[in-house]
Amino acid sequence: MRSAVAGFAVVMVVGLAAVLGLALTQRSSLVYSLGVNPALSAATLTPGARACQAPVRPPTGVTFDRVGILLDAAGQPGPPVRVEVREADGRRQLASGRLEPGYPDFDPARKREQVVRVGTVEPAAPLEICVVNEGDVPVSVIGQLGIASTTSATASGRPLTTDLTINLRTGERSLAALLPDIAERASRFRAGWVSPAVYLVLAVAIVAGAPLLLARGFARLEER
Repeated sequence: MRSAVAGFAVVMVVGLAAVLGLALTQRSSLVYSLGVNPALSAATLTPGARACQAPVRPPTGVTFDRVGILLDAAGQPGPPVRVEVREADGRRQLASGRLEPGYPDFDPARKREQVVRVGTVEPAAPLEICVVNEGDVPVSVIGQLGIASTTSATASGRPLTTDLTINLRTGERSLAALLPDIAERASRFRAGWVSPAVYLVLAVAIVAGAPLLLARGFARLEER
């Protein structure tokens, strides 16, 4: 029985080390996603045309400086596009950035995303994200039928039946660094007494406490 307890302890330590290593090495730049899958051409923009998605409501307190989009120019070199971040009522532009021409088409297998730096945005109100074709050939913005997102898309001011695949991003952070944000967002869907700190304590208890309880159970069996 002692060998079983020792073996379990080794497995537990290795498992906790693997979880810690994953949390420190796996990184993500994603701040907020509309949850729109890249399934089809959601809007085809002729030169000078624009497609917009609104109202985009990132979680309170988030900051982003890049917008990820998926584009397809039907085999031609991708034309330059501008991404604009505006207040949802359209009154004020908060940030913008330009994607230089020559990028590759959207690949359904790889789902290659074009990330445009727009400058730091700390949204205090719902946003409108727009993609403007500044080139001389058409380009399609990838998205899906408008069934998953709570926002609405328009092309040159006309409503669409599709939504645009848009992701708000910033510099890459480890999963460990994201834990406070994850706990804060999860705490919004809970009873009033549950805070982000409670979620973090529960996560630690599950990851570390459960194996310790199992080890104690093995030890008691050995005593018998």
